[in-house]
Amino acid sequence: MKTNPYLLILLLTVLMACRQQTTRETQRLAFQPALFPDYTDITIPYNIAPLNFQLEDSIATGFSVHIKGKGNHLFKTSTHTILFPIKEWNALLEAEKGNTLHIEVTAHYNHKDAIYNEFTWEVSTDPIDRFLSYRLIEPAYEVWNKIQIRERDLESFEERILGDNNITENVCMNCHIASGNNAQNTLMHIRGEKGGSIYTNEGKIRKIDTKTSETGTAVYGELSADGHYGIFTTAEIIPILHSLHGKRLEVYDKGSDLVLIDFKQNSVSNHSAVSGKEYQETFPCFSADNRTVYFCRAPHLPQPDSTMHMHYDLYSIPFNQQTGTLGDSTHLVFNAGQRGKSVSFPKCSPDGRFLLFCVSDYGTFPIWHPETDLWLLDLKNGEVGTLPKANGRYSDSYHSWNSNSRWFAFASKRSDGIYGRVYFCHVDEDGNATKAFVLPQKCPETYRTTLKSYNIPELYCQPEAYDAHILRNVYLKKETEKFKYKSGYPVEYSEKHSIKTPNYQ
Repeated sequence: MKTNPYLLILLLTVLMACRQQTTRETQRLAFQPALFPDYTDITIPYNIAPLNFQLEDSIATGFSVHIKGKGNHLFKTSTHTILFPIKEWNALLEAEKGNTLHIEVTAHYNHKDAIYNEFTWEVSTDPIDRFLSYRLIEPAYEVWNKIQIRERDLESFEERILGDNNITENVCMNCHIASGNNAQNTLMHIRGEKGGSIYTNEGKIRKIDTKTSETGTAVYGELSADGHYGIFTTAEIIPILHSLHGKRLEVYDKGSDLVLIDFKQNSVSNHSAVSGKEYQETFPCFSADNRTVYFCRAPHLPQPDSTMHMHYDLYSIPFNQQTGTLGDSTHLVFNAGQRGKSVSFPKCSPDGRFLLFCVSDYGTFPIWHPETDLWLLDLKNGEVGTLPKANGRYSDSYHSWNSNSRWFAFASKRSDGIYGRVYFCHVDEDGNATKAFVLPQKCPETYRTTLKSYNIPELYCQPEAYDAHILRNVYLKKETEKFKYKSGYPVEYSEKHSIKTPNYQ
């Protein structure tokens, strides 16, 4: 019988393929995969953009990602990067809202598969506010003239530029804040000859000069929930280089007081309880009900020689929003100095339950302190939590609350001690915080190629009313409004210190 050579070749090919399939090994590993960024064992909002990541395995020929919840979802890649299709991702999180997802990663090699130990994603039913603003800046004080303020849609990867100092004469710009997570009421400072505080209220954009005959320019602070008032620090801020090992830069205030701004009456006022040479007051914020102002205070010491001995405590002072006046007495809320620590940047949760603040070894500029952590004060029972799951190795600071009080965003240098990145953390109604995760990017490689820091992250619900080109026109062409000084001192204090109060209408 004559053998067909082609049939024989075909048969041998099939047998070899069968043998390859039967001899392919599967190995189960006892450890989780190394991801960049680290998205293992975290809680995420159901409306967050895809958590794209890279797998740190240089010899694998491809990967499979199996996500198991109510349903089963399989994603494959022939590279080391997992990019989730956004429509499929959105449908997945919507369907799995409130569930725990188990993620199993399989690495494919030439003749075997390696299955890593699974990790989890808790899909929270608490949504995150859709928009986030942040400042993109070089991580060094000497390069401040290349700055952008950007706005990111957290449900996608879309971004737009709110401010770009390349088109505003290279002046410094900072601190874009939104009152009550509402982009209808925002404030951002632009320096320079034509600069001012850019204040938006219900779509109307104003450029304001907050410096008066009796008070300095407003720096750090916050707007009331309705945007009517602002509470701010006036300070002379000085950067200096450190000579100590492991420390790079220090920023200190030569002197600082609090001022109250009334945006409807175009006035700035101060008060003897929160100004004067005896103490330095900084980083004020409003309580959720606008009846209290929280701030940081330290006894005045000569600067910079005594900077490392400056320990700021957390204080409060009453605020009457009907009359627009501060109370006459202050109250010690948290004594950080007693613990050898210093408080900065307090922020009250919108539900009024918690106060989140930075804690450093000394001073008042937390982002330059690698030891800075976030602490949480429960205003209901006075307990203070140190948030070990949320904090990282280096400098966690510059935080803002979500409108539902279940999330906060903050800047962290945990990856390398130099570059700040935006992280998110979930906190429940009892103040329990989860492991934080970094802002998702369309391409995970972004964090290895972007040599700039993301800082001052601010969460809000609607997009900002302007963009970089509108802001440029405001900076160059809009006239700066001058605000008047209105004394907020008690009468006896004004008479004693002979403070001249201008005629205020």
